Amino acid sequence: MKYIRKKNIDMSVFSLGTVQLGTSYGIVGKTEKPTEEYAHKILDAAMENGVNMLDTANNYGDSERVIGSWLKSYQGEKPMIVTKIGRFDHSSEEALRADIRKQAQTCLETLGVDSVDIMMAHYYLDYIEDPDVVREEFARLKEEGIARLTAISLYSEDDYHIVANAGFDAVQIPLNIFDQAKIHDGGVKAMADAGSVFLQGLVFMDPKTLPPGMMYLKDTLVKFREIAKELDLAPEVLALSYVLSVDGVISAVLGCQTPEQIKANADMVGKTRRLSDAEMQMIFEAFKDTRKEIIDPRLWHKA
Repeated sequence: MKYIRKKNIDMSVFSLGTVQLGTSYGIVGKTEKPTEEYAHKILDAAMENGVNMLDTANNYGDSERVIGSWLKSYQGEKPMIVTKIGRFDHSSEEALRADIRKQAQTCLETLGVDSVDIMMAHYYLDYIEDPDVVREEFARLKEEGIARLTAISLYSEDDYHIVANAGFDAVQIPLNIFDQAKIHDGGVKAMADAGSVFLQGLVFMDPKTLPPGMMYLKDTLVKFREIAKELDLAPEVLALSYVLSVDGVISAVLGCQTPEQIKANADMVGKTRRLSDAEMQMIFEAFKDTRKEIIDPRLWHKA
């Protein structure tokens, strides 16, 4: 496993996304929530393959509870826990402060821990509605040892520049090889540290076997595979190499539904390499005008 040292912490460049452990989940097709026993096997496999960060949230179904039950029995070195909270009660300043603290404390209780490594505001709208209060309360969570670091989760439609100087220790953003907008407008550069979400499902799709309703993806996928061949990288390795070559990215959040997928993704991380400036520029040019229906998985079946 590859690690990056940041803020005196060695972080695996592969973070395990755990929404699929707590609820039926999937963009293309729903996958049934695993049993708790099987979820524990997935978490065991992550540790065995060098993953040291688990990404969860208080609205990921039973994910926090499942992780908590696994932590009770796991005998190895404990991983770093990243969890997210929100939406918040904005009915008054007092209500907002109380709700942030209540949600944070409930996360600790559900996970069965005294603190988490990163406590993250899950929604940009929570931040911009009351930025001063949200900043202050998250700073207090850190000061009191409830969270080692603080962060915020953003989506492509959010304004990264507004958050860049908010004082959070990290940010989690959606980032993939087809979506260049936030790179070209300087939004990603404005962030000192960034986690990332890898659109694994799309890069694994074969342009020759796309379902009828998704044929509009074909030209982009063909172009993507041509670049992968030119750079002598498997498509999935190219996609992850790109994400990890964007300045500021520390760890890619990958959701895995089986222990075998954990091993496959860990092996894939080992095959990644830092892309050169020329290679990154070639990718920027190739996908600079990619349609929104391709970038946003929520629209894949709606185009």
